[in-house]
Amino acid sequence: MKAPVLAASLFTFVITGAVSAADSAESMIKSKLAKVNPQFKVTSVQPAAESGLYEVELSTGEVVYSTKDGRYFIAGSLFETGDGTMTNLTAQKESAKRAVAIKNLKSSDMVVFQAKGKQKGLINVFTDIDCGYCRKLHQEVPKLNELGITVRYLAYPRAGVYADAGKQNLTASFKKIKSVWCDEDPAAAMTKAKSTGFIKDNLDCKAPIEEQFMLGQQIGVRGTPAIILENGEMLPGYMPADDIAKRLNI
Repeated sequence: MKAPVLAASLFTFVITGAVSAADSAESMIKSKLAKVNPQFKVTSVQPAAESGLYEVELSTGEVVYSTKDGRYFIAGSLFETGDGTMTNLTAQKESAKRAVAIKNLKSSDMVVFQAKGKQKGLINVFTDIDCGYCRKLHQEVPKLNELGITVRYLAYPRAGVYADAGKQNLTASFKKIKSVWCDEDPAAAMTKAKSTGFIKDNLDCKAPIEEQFMLGQQIGVRGTPAIILENGEMLPGYMPADDIAKRLNI
């Protein structure tokens, strides 16, 4: 998993500057980030529970926390304690956001391996063709289906969409995964591509590969495979079928 962009580039120093009482927390936080780097685009700023901090969501999908004046920032998860328990508030919010995003997707835009018999559970998997652990997870799909779990694949070419800054050439991983989506039998093409690493180029369709890749980035996918449960919880990396079934209470 890659380190968060801000954690690597922003939180090595403290932002300083005078604070005007007339400025709102949102405007102050946005202003301070813009002065550091105009590429930091803020999509929302809101109080983080009763912590005294503000939750700052960026256009990349990352969430960081700030003091009201935008002077101090924290990259990481916010936890709340109570009754002998500790709740990850950041993870809760991210899961809720992912659940909404996934619910609004159409199965017809994915490569689906349907559960055998009555469906007992469903997982959504952001995948890449050449990823070793993606191939290993795909070997678990028949067992997942036998356990009553439907697997819906979303495209996440790890090399991205374009191979050049001018956006003239597509990456090899993008071509491979789009060729799977454009095949007459995408499920069979997926299995073949993941077992052999080869798929004949077929880019003549309107498969939403780029849109799914961008969605993955927005909801926190940083590597493949990334398994998203219906409640929005993300299980990063490979998991055996039996372990996935346990997470689904099957």
